[in-house]
Amino acid sequence: ACLTVYPSVEGGRTVYPEDVIGRLKVLDVRGARRQKIFDIIDEAAGEPVPIASWPEGKKLGPKISLETAEDRMSATVTIQPELQGGEPLSVGMIKNFLQSNGIVFGIDREILQSIVLKNIYKQAVRVASGSDAVDERPAEPEYFFMTDRGRPFKEIEYERIDLKELNFIQNKKKGDILARLKKPQPAIDGTDIFGNTLQASRGVVEPMFTAGEGTVFSDDGKSITAAMDGNARLDRGKVIIEPLISVEDVDYSNGNMDFSGSVDIKGRIADGFNIKARGDIQIGKSVSRVNINGGSDIILKAGITGNDEGMIVCSGDLFARYIESANILCRGNVFVEEAIMHSSVKAGGDIILTGKRAEIFGGRMFSAGSIKCKKLGSINEPVTEIFLGTDLDTFTAMEGLQHTVSEHTSRVDELEIQIRQLRSALKNLSQVDENEVSAEKLNTALEQLSHEAETRNKKLSDTLRELHELKRGIILDESSILSAEQQIYNKVHVFFSHLRWDSPRKGSGKTSLMVKQGKLLEK
Repeated sequence: ACLTVYPSVEGGRTVYPEDVIGRLKVLDVRGARRQKIFDIIDEAAGEPVPIASWPEGKKLGPKISLETAEDRMSATVTIQPELQGGEPLSVGMIKNFLQSNGIVFGIDREILQSIVLKNIYKQAVRVASGSDAVDERPAEPEYFFMTDRGRPFKEIEYERIDLKELNFIQNKKKGDILARLKKPQPAIDGTDIFGNTLQASRGVVEPMFTAGEGTVFSDDGKSITAAMDGNARLDRGKVIIEPLISVEDVDYSNGNMDFSGSVDIKGRIADGFNIKARGDIQIGKSVSRVNINGGSDIILKAGITGNDEGMIVCSGDLFARYIESANILCRGNVFVEEAIMHSSVKAGGDIILTGKRAEIFGGRMFSAGSIKCKKLGSINEPVTEIFLGTDLDTFTAMEGLQHTVSEHTSRVDELEIQIRQLRSALKNLSQVDENEVSAEKLNTALEQLSHEAETRNKKLSDTLRELHELKRGIILDESSILSAEQQIYNKVHVFFSHLRWDSPRKGSGKTSLMVKQGKLLEK
């Protein structure tokens, strides 16, 4: 038991030894010496002074309960006030309680003082917190131009894209800062409330930060600037500035284009002209019977009506308002605002339609990723074929082999007809006993056709064998999905390699197709 006597203040009551002795008797505290009580009263130091052993007094003191988080990173206490005569709550009491329970780190002394001074009882209060480990982070590059131009359209589903607002050509001037390295973050180990060390991750791989053509490093190697005017883009991790040519139209006044940089055509391309560029190609108005070959991204702000002659080859992503009667080969993703109609489209990534119509009908679509649209097929029921589940190179090789098989089969059929006709002619010739010259010519022709037929049949057999081996080696990509948000019409055929799905005669509503564990699933 402890006795605390405070100095007298104006209006306060004087403490007498009899008051203390009487209180000790009530609490059944024994063994306190009278002289010590007198000395404490005379000194009035305001500090608790032990005067006797009193084990029963602990039962009257504050009751503290503890709760620790599962991750051992925080501790809260709930305190019940002391009973009459019990030891008052103190910061030391709470701290000793925490330490006796193994909590030695992150104890907040200010919170403990607030609990004592404000008499915060019967509510949970966080009194200790661990420090989280901070993983090592490399000096990551910050780019001052658009680097992932397809991402915004992957993340939205059926929202309208305004292609007029897109501008891939990012013209930079000599001396412009293109990229800068952020400060690296060193690894900092953490500590839980029990004093255990939390190891931070170390040994991260430094990201690629390379100045490509048309750019230079700063003296400290922490920033990249343009060494010339041109179009800025990221090419396989390298920051580059490439030459930029900008014209109003492409026609007989300037002719075909074959350019080492990027091309910005603000107007139209006349039919029959070719555009080839190693960088981006951006075209402001609709195109028709043209050939476009881009080494990076291509944006057609007003689409293409190819009349079965227009061809686009794209090494990056393709953006178009619409695609009609055109042939498209795209290594990246194909983003279309309104519709793909009666076209052949092959994409090494996704095919995503995002506008109000967002429909695909007629033709053949291949995607190495997923295909997303609102409507698939149309009420007029053109045959629409969809291919998914494998990579672009495999599909292209398979198409080539199938075309070769078709050519060989067609030619073999022609040869068989011609051979039968020659044999019939020879038979008729012998019956009428015509001259030997005619017979010799017919036999020579028959021999030649028979030799060609034999050669063709062997090539056909070899090609069929190669096609079979290619198909047998295909591993279905089960991440590929076909998603029609509103409607699939009749005469839509979907292929995940050898797995086939045909739309019902009456069509179907919202449909998703995918492959799981080798089986085609419809949702």
